[in-house]
Amino acid sequence: MDSRERIAAILNRQEPDRVGFQDSDFFADTFERWHSEGLPRAVDGIKPNWPWLNVPGLRYFGNDIYVVWADISPRYDAIDYEVSEDWCIAKDEFGSTKKSWTTKSASPQYLEPVIRTPQDFTEKIDPLLDHEDMRRVSSSHYPFKHELARAMRRFQREFFVVVGMVGPFEYATYLCGGLAATLILVMKNQDFASYMFSRIADFLCRVCEGYLEAGVDGLWLFDDQGSQDGPFLSPKLYAKLLKPAHEVICEPFRRRGLPRILHSDGNLNPIIFHLIEAGFVALHPLQNKAGMDIKGLKEKYGRELTLIGGMDTHILSSGDPHEIEDEVRSKITAAGQEGGYIVASDGPVPPTISLEKYRFYVEQVRKYGSYPLKA
Repeated sequence: MDSRERIAAILNRQEPDRVGFQDSDFFADTFERWHSEGLPRAVDGIKPNWPWLNVPGLRYFGNDIYVVWADISPRYDAIDYEVSEDWCIAKDEFGSTKKSWTTKSASPQYLEPVIRTPQDFTEKIDPLLDHEDMRRVSSSHYPFKHELARAMRRFQREFFVVVGMVGPFEYATYLCGGLAATLILVMKNQDFASYMFSRIADFLCRVCEGYLEAGVDGLWLFDDQGSQDGPFLSPKLYAKLLKPAHEVICEPFRRRGLPRILHSDGNLNPIIFHLIEAGFVALHPLQNKAGMDIKGLKEKYGRELTLIGGMDTHILSSGDPHEIEDEVRSKITAAGQEGGYIVASDGPVPPTISLEKYRFYVEQVRKYGSYPLKA
């Protein structure tokens, strides 16, 4: 099997030749360490459109999935206000002003969100969510459709190709100034929150249509829904406010029989049933520290969900070779039976993992990941 055939089988919960492999989320500090430990500076030519997703190891480490990132921002011109050796204050493409570190991976500090009121959304964002803007893939006037389709086919010779984009909740955090501000807005004005999620979802759905026309293999939606303690929204509130938006985005892929992957950190156990109903067929990254037990998830949802992730980055960081080998073997044995499992770390790969340990981890995936699985 090639990567495209392998991942297609896994996402349909069929047994492939081996488990899939997909680690594409690394802290920038991680690669700086690895370069000092011998990782080539240019291990392949693939670079993402979005700078916080660092994937220069895509081919080097043998990933099976390539994410084509859709530009779904409102497309405000970025403005740098202050720049130092360590940080930058700038207005971003979403229209919010934030302070970001330039020397390490860390969450930005929002200084001035683009929206504070429903009126702000109506005036500053709503008019820019235009899928017929000819600069967007979804536009009937987009001049590069054939080039996109040709590029898609080229990547599909090596990878299973998905379109990646942030989901409506995470999109809202970029507009509102972070998680806390978004949750406050949601609780104060649920009607507006519902409208905002719905409006963003309709726009994202139309953008997806452009990538579907180009021949993409599936969707990977990045929409964090929880913390270690549980979902940001209660199951009832998720079903009321956000589930309809997720259904809209999933629908064109579901209609074509193509997979829909959700990336969300945190403990999602209370809302997994709703996520399945919304249309998602795979979950990533299954954080251990948030109680996303891969064995339990396989037993409960293995017929409905493909599991992606679950490899404990704490063990990869501090474990000796025997602990790393046991982590890989046990997770593959638990989640890989009858297919339905793609190996990935349970969060961004941190700089506490040496290049030597990471290479050893990848070797163990190859050792234990071929079917029939080794116990």
